[in-house]
Amino acid sequence: MQDKDVNLMPEDGEEYTPTIITLTDENGESFNFEIVDEIEHNEEHYLAVVEYFDDPKKALEAEPYLIIFRVGDADEDGLETFDIVEDDEELFEVSGIFETRLREIYDFEE
Repeated sequence: MQDKDVNLMPEDGEEYTPTIITLTDENGESFNFEIVDEIEHNEEHYLAVVEYFDDPKKALEAEPYLIIFRVGDADEDGLETFDIVEDDEELFEVSGIFETRLREIYDFEE
């Protein structure tokens, strides 16, 4: 299967509206994430997300970090599941793809 690009950035002239997902951990605590990119790679669907804050001040104070999720099968309620990529080789490969793609969109330092 060939890698499939998914473009989340608006076309010229369109207003940007972030795609926000809310995930609940095993302790019942909910977290909001903004999807900054997503790809299909090696027959898997991956999301690159950052923590999302409604309050711009909190967003500026937060330590920014990118989390990569592998989208899993639906659970018993029919909801998608998201697994943090923990395998070092898989993480290295997928994070490299995201890094290349995100450098084209965002100006960030190494």
